Amino acid sequence: MARQVFAIQPLPGREMCDFCCGASPTARLYACRNFIIPRTKHAVFQHESIGAWAVCDRCAVLIEAGHWSQLTDRAFRRFCKKHGVSRYEEFEVREQLREIHQLFKEHMIKEA
Repeated sequence: MARQVFAIQPLPGREMCDFCCGASPTARLYACRNFIIPRTKHAVFQHESIGAWAVCDRCAVLIEAGHWSQLTDRAFRRFCKKHGVSRYEEFEVREQLREIHQLFKEHMIKEA
């Protein structure tokens, strides 16, 4: 059975980092095995991370250094600024980002 491979290309000028959702252009891609997004596993409509993640220079530095907590902090700050997260939602949002980043770390395909 032939395996289909899909490549999704953003429209020019719409590239963004999959971690901090802001920096353009993206600097590199990290290959990653697919995984179900936490807290959607038992939902009617599951969400899944499929394939590589696009990353800006600043987030790539944090990933390469293994600074996962700092990466989550950066993503959290930018997410809150972009989406206006209220104080009582902050802990929950940060925790969800931490869980997603942990799964990315576990599923990331290391270069040989």
